[in-house]
Formats: sequence, C-alpha cells, structure tokens
Amino acid sequence: MRYLISAFFVLIACVSCSNDTANQQVSRFYDDGRSRANVSVSSVMDSTSYDVPWSLSEEFTQLIKNNLASNKNFYLSSAEAVDSSLTNSDNPFDININWMKDRFENSEFLVFLELIKHDEEKNDNATNLEMTMRIRVVDVRAKEPKIILQECIDDNYYIAKGAIKTDYQNTVWGTDEYVNSRMGMAHNQLANDVAKRISEYIALAKSR
Repeated sequence: MRYLISAFFVLIACVSCSNDTANQQVSRFYDDGRSRANVSVSSVMDSTSYDVPWSLSEEFTQLIKNNLASNKNFYLSSAEAVDSSLTNSDNPFDININWMKDRFENSEFLVFLELIKHDEEKNDNATNLEMTMRIRVVDVRAKEPKIILQECIDDNYYIAKGAIKTDYQNTVWGTDEYVNSRMGMAHNQLANDVAKRISEYIALAKSR
C-alpha cells in the first residue's frame, strides 16, 4: 500500500510547536551520563474518512507524544524531524525497512502510527466509537533496522445514547468542552493505550 506522503506532510506541517514543549524539560542524558532512549515519533497517518472540522492526525499526534513525553526515560525528537526525512516512495509499514538505516540521524527507535479505523457503530439506542491504530516500532541502533513492535490496537468507546449526542462540528478539539466530551475522552484513552504499548517495548529493547 502506498501513501500520499507529500499531501500528508502539508497537513501535518501545521502541527503546533507546543506539541514538543514537554520534551524540552528532558535532556538526552541522565545525571550519571547514561543516555535516555532517543525516540523519534512520526505524525499519525489518518487513513480514515471520518468528518470532523479538525485534523485527527494532529490531535492523535499531540496526545500520543504528550503521553510519551511524560516518560522521563525517553528523549523525543520532533515529529517534523521524522516526517521531513520521509519521501513519497517510503512506506513505513512495508516489509522492506532497509531504507530506514542511516536515514534518521541520532535516533535509536522509530515509531510510525496509522489511524486505520474511526467509525460510529449503532448498537440498539447507543452509538459506539470504534477505533483502530496501527503501530510499528523499529530499532535502528544496530547495523540493520529491526522491528520490535508491530500490531493494531482496537478500542471501543460509548459516545452517545438516543438523542443525547454531541455536535462535534461545534464542540471541536482544543476547547474545554471537547476535552470532557465522550469523543475527547475516547481519543485520550486510545492515545494512552498506544503510548503505554510503545513505552513497554522500547523500555524492554533498551534494557538489552
């Protein structure tokens, strides 16, 4: 499967620099000189057609990176640094990952993410939000890149019942109302699950 990387870059170029402010508090090294895991996370690719007046790519990228930034064992590179190293012909989820070798300077681990499902499913009088995030984590410390995590995380979250339904054309990402909305909480839950999974595998790989 090929991705429209160039169009995707235009979309994610507008991600706020504030996404990476949490990482500014963490240096690349511990006080005793040991290095933290140097992790490069790409912007989330949105392969869904769910219609909201904001970018799901930007929202999930910020949520996941902010969550990972709270792990003081990680030093995170900016998403823009990863995205700018990709070309139109690169497919981060392809079986061939040799092109990742020496492409991402100073990185130890690369994280690629794709939102492949974001659908509202009716269940009797309730509406559930079904989401799937694809994850690939690549260890590029050695001569040959190695995939250490590749899986899809599914999440199902109740968002509405009967006539009680939030208008997400008005309650948008970035507002206080959205943070406390069912979709806002659902997205935060998925982002937490994804970040936790990534953290577990990188910590295990770094310890070896």
